[in-house]
Amino acid sequence: MEQEILLANELKKMINEERIPLSIAEDIHEITESLLSGEKKVPDLKGTDEFIEEAVQEAFVRIHKNNH
Repeated sequence: MEQEILLANELKKMINEERIPLSIAEDIHEITESLLSGEKKVPDLKGTDEFIEEAVQEAFVRIHKNNH
């Protein structure tokens, strides 16, 4: 669950920083809520929209950079 919380928080930061394209911002917002509620896990995000997967990958890169 910790990974989901970190990812959700980073995706929210990216939305606030306008690093998420408007075309997927609402989808990303819904994903963050699902991650925080425990409804979705990180593996559930594989095979989704290409742009969503790119945003998730960027969020993981940012999380990794912030932890090192």
